[in-house]
Amino acid sequence: IEMLLVGGFFMKYLSKGCIVTKLPVVFTRLEDIYLVICLSDQRQVLTACSLFQNAPNLKNLGMLSYPSRTWDEDKASIQELTLQMQMDHLVTASVKEFRGRDYEVDFVAKLLTWAPALEEVKLEWKGQIDRSMVLTKLLALPRVSPRAKVIVT
Repeated sequence: IEMLLVGGFFMKYLSKGCIVTKLPVVFTRLEDIYLVICLSDQRQVLTACSLFQNAPNLKNLGMLSYPSRTWDEDKASIQELTLQMQMDHLVTASVKEFRGRDYEVDFVAKLLTWAPALEEVKLEWKGQIDRSMVLTKLLALPRVSPRAKVIVT
């Protein structure tokens, strides 16, 4: 497998217990992952992280972020995730329908600390929150890659 696309319903299915733990296989040829994900759902975020950990040569990550319709016990701050990950080969990441919510900013923050080769995080704005406040937060995020740029369109 060189490319993987996981849609919203399948992502939700996977997060309900199928792969919240480490996958039994490593996808060494997987370079591109595209996810439709609710970043406020901690189970979906952990499922995505499980996929990332099992794709050591991941270079491109694309996500479409959608808001949760309900608030339940699975919701938790991404900032609270203590998961230490290394995404050594990730070069580009993008989030479509980025609304500027704290959990989305927190996920971008994690990516910036997990990926030493990261060059670009592209965020396609769809927010109703004050954009300048969100941009200020994004610019202040620490990065392990000196080349990492955050681009908001």
